Amino acid sequence: MRETSGVTARIAAAMTRAQSGSPAEAALEINELLAELGPEPSHERAAAEYVRAVAAHHATDSIEALDAVDGCIRVARAIDEPGWEANAIAVRIVTLIRTGEGGDSVADLVAAENALSRTRDLGLAAWAHTGLGYAYDLLRLYELCIPHFELAAEGDHDPLGLPEAPTINRLNLAESSLRWAHELERLGDPSYDEEIQERRRAAHRWAGEAVDAILAADLLGYWPMAGRMWLAASNDAGDAAEAAVILKDCRDQLAKLGDLELAAIAGAYLARAYLTLGRIDDAMEAAGRSASELPPTSDPPVEALIRHTAVQIVAESGDAGASSGLQYARAISRGWWAERLRGLYAVRSALANHELSIRHDAEWRAAREDPLTGVGNRRALDERMSVARDSGRSVAVIAIDVDNLKVVNDSYGHACGDEVLRRVGQLLKEQCRAEDVVARAGGDEFVVVLDNPDERGAGELVERIKTAADREAAQALAPWFAMLRLSVGQASSTDGTSVSDLLTEADRRMYAEKRRRRRAAQ
Repeated sequence: MRETSGVTARIAAAMTRAQSGSPAEAALEINELLAELGPEPSHERAAAEYVRAVAAHHATDSIEALDAVDGCIRVARAIDEPGWEANAIAVRIVTLIRTGEGGDSVADLVAAENALSRTRDLGLAAWAHTGLGYAYDLLRLYELCIPHFELAAEGDHDPLGLPEAPTINRLNLAESSLRWAHELERLGDPSYDEEIQERRRAAHRWAGEAVDAILAADLLGYWPMAGRMWLAASNDAGDAAEAAVILKDCRDQLAKLGDLELAAIAGAYLARAYLTLGRIDDAMEAAGRSASELPPTSDPPVEALIRHTAVQIVAESGDAGASSGLQYARAISRGWWAERLRGLYAVRSALANHELSIRHDAEWRAAREDPLTGVGNRRALDERMSVARDSGRSVAVIAIDVDNLKVVNDSYGHACGDEVLRRVGQLLKEQCRAEDVVARAGGDEFVVVLDNPDERGAGELVERIKTAADREAAQALAPWFAMLRLSVGQASSTDGTSVSDLLTEADRRMYAEKRRRRRAAQ
């Protein structure tokens, strides 16, 4: 994103605060900046609205987050940058899941994936991969979550150049890999043992890379604690006593910073470490504290980890009721797993259907698009005229011929002639309404079809086209553009000409103008 008088640096600073335990400070800074930017759509305003949404999300203010999402989407569409739209929709999905307010997560996931596929900004694409990865993680669709996080980590692109970006990408992978392993553990099925170990090894590897990234970027405060916590939590082969010291310190420091959810997670892993050491009383105390201090808006997988850990530790103490509760939890986990698989199938089906629809639309457009100029081809023109004949509505046709194209081709080459044709196609689209059809009928001839033209519509459009072409020629540096001249003829059904004869009549008038101009030039 381009820099504008330090605006980008201020947005980046607010984003860092929002993600490292100070969302309230970030919200104050970003709201002040939004007031300075004003309502005019821009990349900076889209970024500021997005950071406002992220800050509100971390502050568990769903109303503010959803309002900021709507603001970001409006700006994204105004500036035609689908990358911001993809990121905003991902925040909306996460916010609605965390608050339990519902919403159509599948439709939003499809919309976000579609927007992501259309952006060309690598930084925004990386952020969108992260946002979608987080959304899939909350839905426990790990098969879709992990690839998004891996793509985000692949290039470590970031639209704001945040130094913590590589760390975030790797911590996300560590956390989701470990969540996947825990969900498999809760099934109590030995056939998953190998996969569980594979997920835990992946989590430890990513946590190690996150710690390396933290050291390389010289990050302080929140990030070293988060890195140490996930590294200790995922280290099956490590010293449990050492892990307990690290996890206790991380839990206490994170609680002081105000990140109560991550502090509760650290407490759950601390309880597990104590259990490994045989310190049942300490394990029960740590697990109980995590359960009691867990924020009510925590992610469902986090709550599952903490509640299950607490019951598991009580059961290890010999409590018969807890053992029965653990068996019941296993049955619930298996039902939850089956539900997860149904959700995975539903989302994959929706994504596949959308991709098929996009391919179908692309094929439909390609069959009706002139590959050189990007305007419609003869097939598109014929179909439009057929619709006009069947509808009975008034219609006007403008025929445009590019004069001097043969001279350009002979003097400067066909590549220069193609440039002229492409520019004429662009010029026509610029002057026409969105609902008008612009087509290349063949060679050097273009046609515009206007639906329901008013008395002045076609005539005024002809004058705008001619003026634009003359201006293009007058301002051109390249000689082949300086030679640009257009001969134009128009006919309308409002003049009594039948729709079937409109193209022929417009052609006749266009060639008549061409002859008049030649005679005038002699």
